[in-house]
Amino acid sequence: MLSTKYAPKTTDQLVGNIPNIQVIKNFILGYKKQKKKALLLYGPPGVGKTQSVYVTSKEFDLELLDLNASDFRNKDIIMDVIGNFLKQQSLFQKQKLVLIDEIDGLSNQEDRGGIQAILELVLDSTYPIIITANNPFDSKFSSLRSKSILLEYKAISQKEIEKTLKIISQKEKTEVDPLVLIMLSQSSRGDLRAAINDLQVLITNKKVVGLSDLEVLS
Repeated sequence: MLSTKYAPKTTDQLVGNIPNIQVIKNFILGYKKQKKKALLLYGPPGVGKTQSVYVTSKEFDLELLDLNASDFRNKDIIMDVIGNFLKQQSLFQKQKLVLIDEIDGLSNQEDRGGIQAILELVLDSTYPIIITANNPFDSKFSSLRSKSILLEYKAISQKEIEKTLKIISQKEKTEVDPLVLIMLSQSSRGDLRAAINDLQVLITNKKVVGLSDLEVLS
């Protein structure tokens, strides 16, 4: 996938929401002094929440545990997987960081104590915990919100998406009509990942892409 192939490797390569990177770095570096023990990144899909954590953990040389909340609904599983990671000494003698992705995937009816388990881990952890969500303002997350620093991620601007698509198409040695890039940027509604995926559909096995090729997406 082009979204993986061209995923940022450093914080300098991230697109949009750049000031948020320093907030993440400050949270990790000053974790022991933080009154609120989790950092909750929220905003629409495809705006760099998860990638921000990936590249920051890489730059800090941290041992990262990345879990998708929807895959660990049960309290016992959450305590077992995350709890053991936090208690065990690092195999690589590194500092640790936990990323709990897409916490929206937990529901009151199905999570069987999952939210409460995450809250307990946040309160007890000696390592930073970062959580991502599309919408953290559901009432079921009220306790978790009160113990977290909230950091908003906004939709990527059309110009930034257009620029990124142009760079990728050039690297893929495909000539894309500038109007196509504009239309992909507009239709993505700030979701950079979706725009890149649409671009991939258009340029696969092609050297030249014009307006008529947009019919494929519809």
